[in-house]
Amino acid sequence: MDHAQASFADDALEGLSTIQPSDCQMFRDAVAASGISGWSYFFPYLLLFSQLTGGDRLVFETAGRAILVYRLSRKPDGVRLSLLVPPFPFDAAALDHAGARMEAVNADRRQRILRVPDAAAWQVAREGFSLRFNTDEYIYDAEDVTRMSGSPYASLRRKIGRYRSTDLTARPYRQTDRPECEALLEAWQLGLKRRGISIGPYRAYTRLCLACADISPEVLRGEVIRVDGAVAAFTFGGPINAQMSSMFITVSDHAQPGLAYLQRQRFIAGDAGSTPLFNDFCDSKRPGMAQMKRSFRPVAMHSLFNAARG
Repeated sequence: MDHAQASFADDALEGLSTIQPSDCQMFRDAVAASGISGWSYFFPYLLLFSQLTGGDRLVFETAGRAILVYRLSRKPDGVRLSLLVPPFPFDAAALDHAGARMEAVNADRRQRILRVPDAAAWQVAREGFSLRFNTDEYIYDAEDVTRMSGSPYASLRRKIGRYRSTDLTARPYRQTDRPECEALLEAWQLGLKRRGISIGPYRAYTRLCLACADISPEVLRGEVIRVDGAVAAFTFGGPINAQMSSMFITVSDHAQPGLAYLQRQRFIAGDAGSTPLFNDFCDSKRPGMAQMKRSFRPVAMHSLFNAARG
């Protein structure tokens, strides 16, 4: 991209803002008003991703009653702007406004929406976007996972049962846990990298999450599991809306078999029934992760689509 093109793209980004902790209630009200539920609408995810300073981050604006959240990617060959999700609450005029901004920024003039929930797909398609299936989100019944009753949960009970005789404790995350959690995060990411698995910005916003003291525990709850006194897993999540919570961040020691199962079950059981459902996002097309998530007996799979226009 030459200097003139870069300057034009930067001009087209005017008016976009980073998401701040003070925006929490506005975002949560907009999610509630939209009637849409999805992992990508969890406010701490949007906030922390917006605070990144690397090549990828989230920015937003409002248009009428709708919130528009964009993913801004700065690469050596130029800038790309895409909507992360459709406008919420959905508004066709707001979508056209976002489309004009994306067309002005992107060298190929394409308008993209990265994650369209199945419940909003018909609205997006009606506005001239072509849709392509991307992935499914795993939805769990919180009460069923807490109880783990009957044969459907036999595999889950077996996986976590091996820790009955282990010196294991689970308690809320504290800032004093941060150094050990950061060390576990680095080892966890290195283990995935050796297997050829990239986690994108997950590591960066997880580090911000561990450092964050600005979000109410009613919005973002953290839990740490220690095995034989050492941090072996940490989990963060919280309510997306009144019906569904997010399994936002899950990091566990690869050397502890079955711990990824236990950390999810304990976190859901510790939610004290605040929402009836939990969203554990997708399986990233990793067979082992898909097998683990299926053991929680999802009650639904919420499809996500990519969308493009122009």
